[in-house]
Amino acid sequence: MGAKVQEEVCLDPQGIDRLSQLLSDQLSQAGVERREVLRLRLAIEDILGLWMRQLGEGVGTCTFRCVSRLGRRSIQVLLPGGRMDPAQAEEGLLFSSLLAQAGLNPVYSYHDGMNCLTLSLARPRRLNPILQLVLAILAAVGCGAVCLLLPQPVQAAASGVISPLFSTLMGILQTLAGPMIFLGVCWGIVNMGDVQVLGRIGKTVLGRFVGGIFLTTGVTAAVLVWCFLPENGVSAAGGGAAGHIYEMLLGIIPANLLTPFTEGNSLQIICLAICTGLVLLVLGEKTATVRAFVEQANSMVQFAMEVVSRHIALFVFVSIFSLILSTDLAGLGGVVKGLLLGIVACVIWPLLYSLAVALRMKVSWPMVLHKLLPTYLVALSTDSSAAALGINLETCERRLGISPRLTGFGVPLGQVVYKVGAGVGFFVLALGLAEFYGVAMPLSWVVTGVLVSGLLAMAAPPVPGGSLTCYTVLLTQLGIPEEAIGLAIAGNVILGFFMTACGVSCLQSELVLVANKLGMLDRDCLARREAKGNPAADAH
Repeated sequence: MGAKVQEEVCLDPQGIDRLSQLLSDQLSQAGVERREVLRLRLAIEDILGLWMRQLGEGVGTCTFRCVSRLGRRSIQVLLPGGRMDPAQAEEGLLFSSLLAQAGLNPVYSYHDGMNCLTLSLARPRRLNPILQLVLAILAAVGCGAVCLLLPQPVQAAASGVISPLFSTLMGILQTLAGPMIFLGVCWGIVNMGDVQVLGRIGKTVLGRFVGGIFLTTGVTAAVLVWCFLPENGVSAAGGGAAGHIYEMLLGIIPANLLTPFTEGNSLQIICLAICTGLVLLVLGEKTATVRAFVEQANSMVQFAMEVVSRHIALFVFVSIFSLILSTDLAGLGGVVKGLLLGIVACVIWPLLYSLAVALRMKVSWPMVLHKLLPTYLVALSTDSSAAALGINLETCERRLGISPRLTGFGVPLGQVVYKVGAGVGFFVLALGLAEFYGVAMPLSWVVTGVLVSGLLAMAAPPVPGGSLTCYTVLLTQLGIPEEAIGLAIAGNVILGFFMTACGVSCLQSELVLVANKLGMLDRDCLARREAKGNPAADAH
C-alpha cells in the first residue's frame, strides 16, 4: 500500500475550494492533462455545491482520502448525512459522464449514513497507447517477415509457441467480454436514477440516439455490402432470407439465463442486460442488494479489463504474428478496402447530418459546417470524445443555440451512447474481414451485422481496450475466425480517429434537430454568422 492522504474540511465555499484543489493535485500527479483537470475540477465543485445546498452551508464536514494500492490510486470524498446521490440531480449525468470518459470510473454509494464518492485513477501510461499499438504492429510484421524466410522447422517451432499463446489470450478476452457487456449495459440503465428520468430521456433524446445508430449503420450496409459480397454469399440472399431474419430476431430472446454466456451470444446477453436493468430501475430500493452487487461486479470486471488493456500491444503483436505464420496474406485487399470505405463513410455521414440541419432549419450549410468544424477537428486529432467534450458543450450552447438544459445531459449521454461512427466502422471493417476469410454474406448475415454493430457501439465499455472486447464479440457473432482480431485492431488504430470524429459531429447535428422538436433551440443563434477565426480560437 502506498502513502495515504486524508484531510477533513467544512462543507462551505472555502472547504469546497480546498477539496477541489486536493482533487486537482491528485489528478495532476496521475498524469491527467491540465485542460481536463480544470474541467473535472469544475464538475466536482458542482456536486459539492449540490451537497452543500441540500445539507446547509457549514453544517457538514467532508473527508478527502487518497490511497494508492498496487500502483492504482483511489480517491474518496465522504459526507455524513442523508442520501444525496449525484445521479438524482440535474448535474449528475454531466458529472458522471465527464469522469467516466476521463477514465476515473466514479462510483457513488451510501452506507450507514455516509455518502461516499469514489474515483479510481488509472495508472499513468509511460507511452502513448496509439504509439504502442503502431510499434506492436510494425514489430509483428517485421518478425513475421523474418520468420517466413527461415527454414520450415524454425517456422513450425515459432508457430508452436505463438499459436497456444494466442489461444490463451483469446480465452481471456472471451471470458471477460460477456460479463463486461452485460454489466455495463445493465448498470448504465440502473444509473439513470429513476423511471421518470429514463422516460423523459427515452421519449426524446435516447430514442433518437438509438434510431440514429441503426439508421446510419443500416444505410451504410445497404450501400457498401455490394462492394464485398463474395460469390458464395450471393445465392443465400434469396427467398429464404426472410425466414432466417425472423428466426434470428426470435433468437435474441434467450431460452435460459446461462446459455447466452456459455455460447457467447452477444445479442441475447444485451437483451438480458436491458431487461435486468429495467427491472432493477422499476423496483428501485426494493432491489438495493442486487443493485449493489451489479455495481460492484461491474467495477470488478472493468478493473480486470483495465489490467488486460495495459497489455493490448502484446496481444496485437501475438495475434498479427500468429496470423502471418498461419495465413496467406495475399488477399488483404478486402481488409484494406474495408478500412478505406469505413473512413469514407465516417467522413460522409457528418456532412449528411449537417446538410439535414441546414435544410430543416433553413440556414446556410457552409455556415453550419463552419460551426461544427472545431469540435470535429479536436475529436479527429485526439481520437477522444472526452478531449472534445468541453468544446462540444460550448459549440452546442453558444454557436448552435441549444438550451443548456438539453446539452447538460444530452452531450455527455450522447458521447457515451450515440456513437454513430463506431457502428458504421465496426460493420464496414467486418465486411472487409469477411471477404478476406471467404465468409458468406447473405441478407440474414448483413442484418445480424447491423444489429450487433449498432448494439456494440452503444454498449462499448468506456475503458481502455473496450473496442478490443467489441471486435471479439462482433467477429464471433458473424462467424469470422478469431484470428482476424489482430487485423481488426490494426485497422481500428487508423479508423478509430474517424469513428470518433464522426460520432461527435453527428451528435451535435442530432441535438440541433432534437432541440428544435422540443422547443429548446435558439434559431437566431443558429442562424447567426460568426466572425472569422472565432471557432478556431475557441478550439484552443
